[in-house]
Amino acid sequence: MPPKRSAERHAEVLDAAIELIRQKGIDGTSLQDIADAVGIKKGSLNTYFASKEELVELIQARFTDVAEHELAKIAERSDLTPDQRLRELLYFHAEHCTLRVSSPVLVGFMQLWTSPSAPNGRHQPAVVRQYQRTFEEVVAECSRKRIFRKVDPELTVNGLMGSMSWCAFWYHEDDHGPLRPLVDKIIDMAFDGLRPQPRRVKGAGTK
Repeated sequence: MPPKRSAERHAEVLDAAIELIRQKGIDGTSLQDIADAVGIKKGSLNTYFASKEELVELIQARFTDVAEHELAKIAERSDLTPDQRLRELLYFHAEHCTLRVSSPVLVGFMQLWTSPSAPNGRHQPAVVRQYQRTFEEVVAECSRKRIFRKVDPELTVNGLMGSMSWCAFWYHEDDHGPLRPLVDKIIDMAFDGLRPQPRRVKGAGTK
């Protein structure tokens, strides 16, 4: 059997590391654990990453690339109204954090995403801002088209994305059922609070 191509083997090592981190968290996963999972010597991991910190960067890069690609596809959908696009963006974020990343990985990456001293420039706060901006632009469009009342897009998105991210910490399919219907209920509650309120007629309700 010919040896696996370098890129394929590299992806296999990352897959093993991600699965271990999902189960044990970043701090609880050792390099020896990863080496054992892929059947190589610990020293051979240097072929794929020089340190645990670099491993975290590589995993984050994979998640970021996937997220950026998927968000762009949703944001460009002309068959959806702005609020429908926002719903799809939020559902993707919830799914990405809950089913693909999971809470142990998410916790470990939070500081990396927000730290200005992160060694890899792609993962400095500018990357997070661009990710959030995709959501903010759709919220602003919803306000312009009076689907939502006038709101601060950045504040609104921070609240909406926070509720989606938090699903990773409490959602369990065995207890709560499929993720989509649950997230839709959370989004419905949020959107109800964002929609324009009917104007009260002066003197209405008074005797």
